[in-house]
Amino acid sequence: MLKLRMSKASREAGNQSGVIEGNLFSGYSKRKLYCLSETYGELARLYRGIPQADRSCGDRKDMLYRKQLQEAKKVFANHLDEISDAFADVADTVVHVSIPVEHKRKALIQLLKRQGIIVRELVFIEGGAAGGCEYGQGGYRGNRISIEARIAGKHTVSASVLGEFLSAFFGRKLAPSGESALVIDRGYKIFIYEDEPRYTVLSAISRAVREDEKISGDNFSMEEYNQSQMVVMLADGMGSGEQACKDSQAVIEFMERFLEAGFQKERAFSMVNGAIAAQNGCCNLTTLDICAIDLLTGEAEFVKAGAAASYIKHGNWVDEVAADTLPLGSLDELCPIIQNVKLEDTDMLIMLSDGISDAIENEAAGRLREIISRSRIENPKEMADYLLRYAISSQGGHIRDDMTVLTCCIKRRIGV
Repeated sequence: MLKLRMSKASREAGNQSGVIEGNLFSGYSKRKLYCLSETYGELARLYRGIPQADRSCGDRKDMLYRKQLQEAKKVFANHLDEISDAFADVADTVVHVSIPVEHKRKALIQLLKRQGIIVRELVFIEGGAAGGCEYGQGGYRGNRISIEARIAGKHTVSASVLGEFLSAFFGRKLAPSGESALVIDRGYKIFIYEDEPRYTVLSAISRAVREDEKISGDNFSMEEYNQSQMVVMLADGMGSGEQACKDSQAVIEFMERFLEAGFQKERAFSMVNGAIAAQNGCCNLTTLDICAIDLLTGEAEFVKAGAAASYIKHGNWVDEVAADTLPLGSLDELCPIIQNVKLEDTDMLIMLSDGISDAIENEAAGRLREIISRSRIENPKEMADYLLRYAISSQGGHIRDDMTVLTCCIKRRIGV
């Protein structure tokens, strides 16, 4: 749990300058992270320094094996570089800490004291390297509030109760973050509050397995990685059946772990691509479609690797999000294209596997966009079922490839 304590001198400095900037890690912890970064970087250089195999001798099969081994070493070296950069990024993490103007600070402390909550420390936190906290009439427009508090009496109080007091005082809807303690009792604890998301997402899925198979080669994931971001992923393994399922499942699980660890999407793409290519020798390719939705702003970020186009339905109008990129597992260096789209209240996001898009687009180019536009369906489950039925019907009732439809409806929260 993040724990920040400010001395009187630091508090005075913060009042004068507005923001105190410092590294999240310092001393031994920072040196250890840098040491790990340098170690992985040196390992990458060692792998790249391994001399190439002599191609002047040996039969063709042996030469091919040596070439594949050399490619695998290159991929592994790239992975080590990515890990090295990740450790360096964590070591250099900057946190901006500021405090309320003194009269606001005292007023809040007195207000909470009257409610039986004793405050020992109160600061505003903004992580990342850009910018500090901003101030409005309520005194706060930063990312998060960190408050160290305890209860004055014998009874415990939920952290959400303290959040209600803070929301009323600062004039914005605040909720406990995942790092926050959940119960206020007689011992001092750190409680961290952040803006409550303005949007919520209603999601649904419809699937069909290729008619001569028992298991789908498509896999998906819908996860909230923090209170303000939801990530939707759809992976389609090459072919169908058990092997395709294993390939797409591995891609999804790898991406989930990298994103949970805080890797940037491009860096995670690169590492997963290299791992799949080295394992399969460029034989089992897998498409990957990612949409990360910011629940505070409604911004959606799309990243595609060989995936079918996605669609955003705004009433009768439909936007198409497509990218001509290679699937994961290619030995070529993957350069994902990132596209940003602003989502509004009641917009519907539709993500599809190739089995759906190929079946419908075979009728006519642009047919999928047309039927989504003409549809009056607002329920995400009904839309997913409708598109699946249409795709099967367009092939005369046959299911010639695995089919998956993911739909998400964006809803504005009331009162936020």
